Amino acid sequence: MYLLLDIGNTREKAALVKNGKVTALPQLAPDNLALLPIKAVYYASVASQEKVAVIKQLLGLDHLPWRQVHADAQAYGVRSSYQQPQTLGVDRWLAMLGAQLLFPTESVLIIDAGTAVTVDWVDHEGQHGGGWIIPGLKMQQQAVVKNTAKVFNSEMFNGRLQPGTDTVTGLQNGCLAAVLGAIRLAWQQSPCSKLLLTGGDAKFLKPHLGDLPLVVEPLLIFYGLARYIDM
Repeated sequence: MYLLLDIGNTREKAALVKNGKVTALPQLAPDNLALLPIKAVYYASVASQEKVAVIKQLLGLDHLPWRQVHADAQAYGVRSSYQQPQTLGVDRWLAMLGAQLLFPTESVLIIDAGTAVTVDWVDHEGQHGGGWIIPGLKMQQQAVVKNTAKVFNSEMFNGRLQPGTDTVTGLQNGCLAAVLGAIRLAWQQSPCSKLLLTGGDAKFLKPHLGDLPLVVEPLLIFYGLARYIDM
């Protein structure tokens, strides 16, 4: 059994791999991990090495091998479009590896809807066609509230694709429309066999994309990370 970690600046997400099967690990707690026969930890991180060291100690796993994965020029049938491949976000790279694993002979438009929304095209031969990075739903709302004097928001997101009739609905509906508009423009520019959606805000976007060949895969990045396990 192996532990997979996606370490961000604000939080960590985790999954387990056993006999090639990837399952989510909702609670990343030392007591839970101590009971598991974990052989090694594979992780992707955008945080500092100091934070990684703290996590090792907090989880009580600093006695295990820890193997960090970075974006590559090519791996496992996927080729990066970046001239400097190491500057591609590792989360985007792993999402592409996961997509190619799930749909090895199909073109895929990958949407990772988190703090930022990333859009990446991968063709049926595994060639990355480049991508976009735009602010996510929460970041867009925060930017408007922070930089305008009389716009305010609600903690609960309830965006809909309709005109807002007050400040909160105007802001939330507008941000939802902006993200969905970008996704649909991406699809219009280069349609693919699949639209693959992942990330924490996927639940807000999914209901509005049902007319497209949509696949929602919360564990997409972990499928990509698991490919690096040296069995």
